[in-house]
Amino acid sequence: MRQPAPDFTTAFLATLGVLLFMGLLTAAALWGWAGVVFGALGFDRIAQPLARRARC
Repeated sequence: MRQPAPDFTTAFLATLGVLLFMGLLTAAALWGWAGVVFGALGFDRIAQPLARRARC
């Protein structure tokens, strides 16, 4: 008679939780970088006309 398969449910759920956390952390880091880049571009768009006006 064969032995029953071991129950890896707890190990799977723990690993899934770690991978999900790492994925969400990576997405948040990438979104943060994108926010910084778009914020800098937006600030540059606002600052250019002001700088032109100040030079004249």
